[in-house]
Amino acid sequence: MLRFANFALIFLTCASGCSVFESVETKEYAMTWKVDRDQNNKGHNLVEFEFVDFPGHVIGHFSNDLIEHLEEKGERQVVVEIEITRDAFGEVIGHSESDIAGYDGNASTFSYFGEKGDPAVSPFE
Repeated sequence: MLRFANFALIFLTCASGCSVFESVETKEYAMTWKVDRDQNNKGHNLVEFEFVDFPGHVIGHFSNDLIEHLEEKGERQVVVEIEITRDAFGEVIGHSESDIAGYDGNASTFSYFGEKGDPAVSPFE
């Protein structure tokens, strides 16, 4: 019986890291955005998005083309579609933006997810 328990433990440990057991969910989030022209990466300025329903959580992109697209739309609140990947146990192991306000180009030269302060709730839980 001990051998079976060890096998089951090893199997579950290995399987939890296998993409076959991962799930991907797509969610839409309302976000506000602002441009910081004092920060740049490879000549691209920063645009930072903040979750409307999850204040303090931000996503930043360095992309002049994305900034131009957002400024042309003229809306300070946009919809961002995010793919959330979970492991076999339902824990979030990754996320990425699949659509930013209908922008068709390459999102950025560099991007990040961050928190300002100590937000109570995560948008991905």
